[in-house]
Amino acid sequence: MAWNQKISHRLSAASQRRANFAAQRRRAAYLFILPALIVLGLIGLYPLLYQVYLSFTDWYLLTSPEPIFHGLRGFERLVTDPVVWASLGRTVYWTVGTVVLELAMGMGIALLLNRRTVINGVLSALILLPWVAPSIVVALTWRWLLDSEYGTLHYILQSLDLAGRRSLLGSPATALAVLTFVSAWKGTPFMVIALLAAMKSIPHELYEAASVDGASALQKFWYIMLPLIRRTAVAMSLVLGILAFYSFDIVWAVGKGGPADSTTLIGVYLFRNFFERKEISYAATIAVSMLVLLLIFSAIYVWVFRQRDS
Repeated sequence: MAWNQKISHRLSAASQRRANFAAQRRRAAYLFILPALIVLGLIGLYPLLYQVYLSFTDWYLLTSPEPIFHGLRGFERLVTDPVVWASLGRTVYWTVGTVVLELAMGMGIALLLNRRTVINGVLSALILLPWVAPSIVVALTWRWLLDSEYGTLHYILQSLDLAGRRSLLGSPATALAVLTFVSAWKGTPFMVIALLAAMKSIPHELYEAASVDGASALQKFWYIMLPLIRRTAVAMSLVLGILAFYSFDIVWAVGKGGPADSTTLIGVYLFRNFFERKEISYAATIAVSMLVLLLIFSAIYVWVFRQRDS
């Protein structure tokens, strides 16, 4: 019994030392990342909290040098502002349209690049060019291509009776749809690379087994490839949707929300309030509301797809 007690005591002591060592390693790890967390808090968390504070104040730079607390008046103004609701509707159209086009075009291009050919390796690298190009360059390029006087693409569309003498970007009826396509054109390469990586990770044995069972190419895509790349497609759609919801650079560079405010997104309206009208508090109120809406939508989006997976 004494011998068993000694063994048990030694094992307990060794286990305690391992636990202490593991705790020390965790503390050391936190200490190592502490400087990065402090920097992240200063450049990320502090501006966010300050923005939330400003949303509860009244700060118009032309009349007041300091923000004045006024509670929920900014949010009351937001709810009754017709421009907010109109621009929010355009933003929803822009975001959903961008993601749907990115997913459709990205899936098609990824399927083409998934084939084993020599040129596909080069094309997989070149496909990233629209993604890495600055948004201002993309916007001005498409503005030039669709110009009614000297735009090459406009001339082709006009020859096919798909456009009149007026540029598609100059018509309130078509400007938002065209810019939505431009936004999707820029974001599609990111979707292509993500889907292509997911496709490459699928074991080839699954396709061979399906071929033995007599499955067609469409059946292999529907029952093997699509379920295995679904999570990647869902994650990329969420990421690109968030980027589209917050974006305004392409719209601003092409027409500053015009013509006739037909492309004024919620981000453009926020930009105007902050930089043109100097209404800092109201701009912060719009920004906080955008963040809350995006968090709610993202949570519902993730929950729905988790429920479907389970």
